[in-house]
Amino acid sequence: MKNNFFIKAASVALCAFSLLLSSCESTRDDSDDTFSSMDAFYNTHRQEEQEFIVDSVGKGPIVGKQNTRLYADTSLFMYPGGSDVKYPFTIKLIELYTHSDFVEYPMSTVAGGVMTESAGAIRVRAFKDGVELVLKPNKSFVAVMTDTNNLLNGMQIFYGANADTDVSWTQATDGSFVVTNASSYTLALHQMGWVNCAQLRPSLLGVAAITFVAEGSGTEFIDVYLIAKNYFSVVKVKNLQSIALPLGEPVTVVAMAMDQNKKYRLHSSTLTVGFGITVTLDMKVVTEQDVLNTLSTL
Repeated sequence: MKNNFFIKAASVALCAFSLLLSSCESTRDDSDDTFSSMDAFYNTHRQEEQEFIVDSVGKGPIVGKQNTRLYADTSLFMYPGGSDVKYPFTIKLIELYTHSDFVEYPMSTVAGGVMTESAGAIRVRAFKDGVELVLKPNKSFVAVMTDTNNLLNGMQIFYGANADTDVSWTQATDGSFVVTNASSYTLALHQMGWVNCAQLRPSLLGVAAITFVAEGSGTEFIDVYLIAKNYFSVVKVKNLQSIALPLGEPVTVVAMAMDQNKKYRLHSSTLTVGFGITVTLDMKVVTEQDVLNTLSTL
């Protein structure tokens, strides 16, 4: 009997200890979290820069993996000092057409603090023997964006500062323009580098910014993105404070970071832009594949 009593007592104690451990895990103090940069993730998953060797004229357009078409020959380019270029030369191309393309780069479509509706962004550069070439005066470089959805009239060219990521877009004032075709946009460009085919989407009803907060340290490393639901636009939040957004605009919020244990952290939610909104980020532990799956469904 004594043995049975001790066995039952031990079982009860073990169950109580297990419940205590479970309770401790479920009430983990988020303030102990330390967040760090997602740079390694971006470096692994961003769209690669494609390279094409142009060795003669008249062979048709260069076609990128996402069907961007580029028309280039030596008559367009010169060395920075003004000398002519001879074949062969190299064209380098980056294509960003999906929400995940922009987030994984990382990149936004914002221009001058205003949301834009974008058909996509490309980066086109020309090189000869390792030297980056420039367009000759009064020459235009033609690019065609094909297979884009919801073709719009009134699209414009926005150039990006010559940065690797997080480009700041500025509307072109050099005569560059966009022609809307039946199934594509034709871009006549007077500069090389980053190009965003887009139009501004200013608010007619007013604007409001959204504030984001999170428990833990290193919250400045949490990357927050807002994805518009009614048109193609990606906003990259800086310092946990968004730009002024159009009132009534429904958006998806995606926030991600690494933690002190090299685990991925992810928050995903939806909201409608309004005055005085503060979002508390629930940075759940996820796998790298979970992050990719979330971005692919935006």
